[in-house]
Formats: sequence, structure tokens, C-alpha cells
Amino acid sequence: MKEKILLSIITPEKVYLSEGKVDFVALPAFGGEMGILPGHISFVVQLKDGFLRYSSGGEDEIFAILGGFAQIDKNKVMVLAEGAELTKEIDEEKARQEYQKAKDALSIKGADIDLDAAQAALRRSSLRMKVLELKSKRKKKK
Repeated sequence: MKEKILLSIITPEKVYLSEGKVDFVALPAFGGEMGILPGHISFVVQLKDGFLRYSSGGEDEIFAILGGFAQIDKNKVMVLAEGAELTKEIDEEKARQEYQKAKDALSIKGADIDLDAAQAALRRSSLRMKVLELKSKRKKKK
């Protein structure tokens, strides 16, 4: 039987995956995308905002990841992310509205705006838009 990786994706709000058996994981590491196969050396890596991809039985899944860390230990990968969303759970229209709302909030000048919250909202919504774009490109290739 082919070796598998046990993948866990955890955020402060939710456990998205708990030791799911996968064939391959690609992480958005600060030094560039990092591919993980079974038997990988032990490693801890800081993650940037980006796409976490994994393959399991010929099926690919994509998560939008908002920073964090990943611990790799032979056949286990634990991702501790600030935030994560599975691509197929993202509502395209809602994502567009949130992106526009975040941009508008940043364009308002004044003391009433929480700049950090507005920038975080723009970061999150920008990543959602990018992951939806990637999803649509992948559909066109099929």
C-alpha cells in the first residue's frame, strides 16, 4: 500500500481537516511554494497568505490560507493558520462584495476607521478573489 501523509489544517475558529490521508501537499511558505511527499524530513516553516493544495486519490483540493506555521514530520503535516477557507465553500458574489467593502473602508479618511481591521479585511478578501480566479482557471483546463 502506498504511503500517505496525515494532514491536519487548524485555525483558531475551526479544525478543517484532522489527519486526513493525502498523497501530496503544497504549502505557501515564505521562501516559496513547498511540496511535501510521504517521508519528508522534519521541518517547521512559516506560511504566508496563499494557497494550500493537496491531492488525495486523484482529487485535488485548494484552501485559501492566511499565514501561520506548518510542522512537517515524516508522514504528518500540521498546519496552524490564522485563517483558512476551502475553495468550494467560498461564495463568489459575497467575496466580491466583501472585497469592494474592504477597499471602500480603506479609502475613507478619518479617525473613526480601524486601519488594522480594514487592512486585514482587504487581505482576506483579496485572497478569496485570487483563489476563486485559480479555481476558474482550473475548471477551464478540464
